[in-house]
Amino acid sequence: MRVVIGDGEPELHVGEEFDWFATEFWSDVLLTQTVERTKSALLIANNYYRVNAEVIYVSQDPEQGAACILDFGIKAISEEGGFLGIPLPPGCPEGYYVTGEVRLQPPLCTANHPHDLGHRWRVNRIFADLTDFSSYPGDISEVSYQNVPGTDSVESGSYVLHCSDLNA
Repeated sequence: MRVVIGDGEPELHVGEEFDWFATEFWSDVLLTQTVERTKSALLIANNYYRVNAEVIYVSQDPEQGAACILDFGIKAISEEGGFLGIPLPPGCPEGYYVTGEVRLQPPLCTANHPHDLGHRWRVNRIFADLTDFSSYPGDISEVSYQNVPGTDSVESGSYVLHCSDLNA
């Protein structure tokens, strides 16, 4: 969230509502195809969600790069750029269902696509990531979050927003 604020968006506070044009997801591993045809997202640990989702859009546009959109109750986009590219199993077409762990964030921009991904959100809680990486760079076993009233309350490189989807 800090990069979004740094790009000119306002600081956010608990209780505020805001509109955002899309939700982006990424995964550390490829998602797996599943026969379970339900849409769900369950918060697990450290801002990870276990999702079961329908693949509603896949693009391999050579000019814009690869992108996919999943629907797990909220539609979210993933674009080429991470070390995995888009985290779908090879050859996974629209209409298939996938499952796995993902992280979510508001993107700065997205590729062109035919879906409306916009949402109105209410901020219920904000956690500032205060993890100390100075002793063990890259070690995230001791993740430390602090509940804060706003993104301007504590200086942090990132924030986790717990929000309600007002479009639901």
